[in-house]
Amino acid sequence: MDKLEKDLLNLVQNDFPLSVRPFKVIGKKLGISEDQCIEMLKKLSDAGILRAVRAVINWNSIGYSTILIGMKVQPQNVAEIAKELQHIDEITHNYSRAGELNLWFTLIYSSVNQKDILIERLRKMQGVMDIKEFPAEKVYKIGLKLDV
Repeated sequence: MDKLEKDLLNLVQNDFPLSVRPFKVIGKKLGISEDQCIEMLKKLSDAGILRAVRAVINWNSIGYSTILIGMKVQPQNVAEIAKELQHIDEITHNYSRAGELNLWFTLIYSSVNQKDILIERLRKMQGVMDIKEFPAEKVYKIGLKLDV
């Protein structure tokens, strides 16, 4: 990756303009055209470097809650269940880890009833032995900004 691509990623990550033509604004900051900016982003996306350009919403401010979930899953079922979790809209990401609770994910929900229904659905998956809920007591940091 060259310096221009790194500068572009930093701008998209940390200083994305709310504008009718944001890529024109970014391009101007970098000394390139809007089309060049878009082409570079497509190239970075095709290379697997850029996953997405999208808004980051403060879910709590619009009535949603988040919870960390740890699951005890039979080892032979971890990959299959992790793949299924990827298709559940309310789950932001999931990880397998060593330990008794070997599959972890974050769940976003609008009501306790919605959360409970989803947890009950997960309990019925083949290989799920236990589910533990870890609600946040206080959020200290959300977001990641790296200098590319």
